[in-house]
Amino acid sequence: MPLAPSPVIRATIVGPRHHDGAGGDAADGPRIPADPGKDGPVMTEHPRADRATIAGALQAVVDDTAGDDTSWGEILERLGGRGFGFAMLLLAAPNLTPGPSLPGFSTIFGAPMVLLALQMLGGAAGPRLPGFLARRRVARARLAAFMSKLVPIAARADRALRPRYPAVVALKSLHAMSFVVLALLLVLPFPFVSLAAAGAVVLIAVGLIAEDGIAVALGHASAVATVGLYAAFGWAALAALGWL
Repeated sequence: MPLAPSPVIRATIVGPRHHDGAGGDAADGPRIPADPGKDGPVMTEHPRADRATIAGALQAVVDDTAGDDTSWGEILERLGGRGFGFAMLLLAAPNLTPGPSLPGFSTIFGAPMVLLALQMLGGAAGPRLPGFLARRRVARARLAAFMSKLVPIAARADRALRPRYPAVVALKSLHAMSFVVLALLLVLPFPFVSLAAAGAVVLIAVGLIAEDGIAVALGHASAVATVGLYAAFGWAALAALGWL
């Protein structure tokens, strides 16, 4: 009796490596293959347990998009209780792309970050976008293309992050104030130096998501250094214009 043909498996996702508490590491991070079709990168389904990691949660944003597109409001809802951290991460990450930053590019992402940071400072349980932003649609193919670049980086971060120093993580007001300052700096149309502000936001954000106090503390230290960098840049600009 002939055997039935086996189903074709398009890709295999290996869950992100994480510390198991005994010093060992689990499997390597997820690999997001590029779909040779016209729709660009596609993320396949992954085990639900992986969603506890940063990479798994980001990957799930695309996996859970059933149609051809989704809204930003729906994306934030899927991210659940860690929404503030993920929202800041997603808004800051585009500013870390290789190559020169165009003047005003960071402003596009910094403006909504200011709003979300103020919500966090006010004690909101989760991020809420204005209606016109929450309803804005993004194509699944474009979202998958962005996540295909971000998820492997997040998987590497997952290997280093773990819950520790909860007293640092619990300083919600301090984190919110840093987000407000950094978001305001990103609104300024300064190319190049915006990388420093975006990097500080990413460090604090991933630390909050993973509840890693060391990552959060490094993010705040980076935020202080970033303020100094912006001050020096502004002083040099004013001096070059002869205003000092």
